[in-house]
Amino acid sequence: MVERQTSDSRRKRRSSATLARLEAARRRRAEQLERERENERRVDAALGPFAEAVTAIEAVERRREDRIAALEAQLDRKLAELDRQRAAKGAEFERSAEQVRADAEMEIGEWRAVMATSVAEIRAADVGAAETAALLGISAKTVTALSRSAAASEAGKHRSDGATADAGPVDASPVASPAVEEPVDEQDVSSETRPYSDVDVPAD
Repeated sequence: MVERQTSDSRRKRRSSATLARLEAARRRRAEQLERERENERRVDAALGPFAEAVTAIEAVERRREDRIAALEAQLDRKLAELDRQRAAKGAEFERSAEQVRADAEMEIGEWRAVMATSVAEIRAADVGAAETAALLGISAKTVTALSRSAAASEAGKHRSDGATADAGPVDASPVASPAVEEPVDEQDVSSETRPYSDVDVPAD
C-alpha cells in the first residue's frame, strides 16, 4: 500500500513537471509569436514613411532639375539679349566715333585753311620760305604745302565767283605770269623747327 502511494506521488510529480515544462514552452512560443508580430508591425510601420521619403526625394529632384533647366534657359535668353544690345551699342559707338572724326577733320581743315592764309600773307610780304618756316616754327616743306593750299583755295574762290557773276566785258589786258616760288634750301631752316605729317603746328 505504501509503495502504491509512493508510485502515485512520483507520477503526480512527473506529470506536474511535464505540465510545467509544456506550459513554459507554450508561453515561450506565444511570446516569440508576439515578438514576431510586433516586429512585423514595426517593419510595416517603417515601410510607409520610407516609401513616402523616397517618393518625396524623387519629386524634389525632378523639381530641382526643372528649375535648373528653366534658369539655364532664362540665362541663355538674357545672354542673347545682352549680345544683341552689345552689338547695337557697338554699332552706335562706331557711328558716333565716325561723326566725331568727321567733325574733327572738318574743324582741323578750317584751321589749316587759316594757317595757309597766314602763310600766304607772310609770303606776300616778301618773306622767303625759309624765313617763314623759321618765323612760324615749321618746316620749309610745310610752308610750301600751305602756300599751295592757299593758292588752290584762292583759285577755287575765283572760279566760283566767275561762275556766278553776271557776264561783263572781257578784260583784254594780258594776264601776268604767276610768280615763281623761290627755291628753298632745307639747310637754311632753323634746327628748332619740327616737320609734321601734313601740316606742322608750331609748338607752344
